[in-house]
Amino acid sequence: MTAAFFDASNIPQKFEGNVEILQNSPNPFIEMTLLWFKLPATANVLLRIFDAVGKEVTAKTGLYQSGENHMLLHRADLQEPGFYTCRLETPFGTASRKLMMY
Repeated sequence: MTAAFFDASNIPQKFEGNVEILQNSPNPFIEMTLLWFKLPATANVLLRIFDAVGKEVTAKTGLYQSGENHMLLHRADLQEPGFYTCRLETPFGTASRKLMMY
């Protein structure tokens, strides 16, 4: 993650609430899943996916609005079936959740 990714110049100085990752659906999944999350304000986010031994296997970024949002994960985004940890990094903090791909 670079300092430029979280450029604070356009982020409100005050916000209410925290970042939260909701349960992906479906979980476990075979071909694709939606990873839902909530943000307290509009922000650039970084989603990092780690395999069972902690190696980062993929990352996605985007600008998302305040409230509930989602990212689509495809089977091709991950290396092989198994357990993974998703970590959502935002200017408001981070949140993590486990998921499983068959």
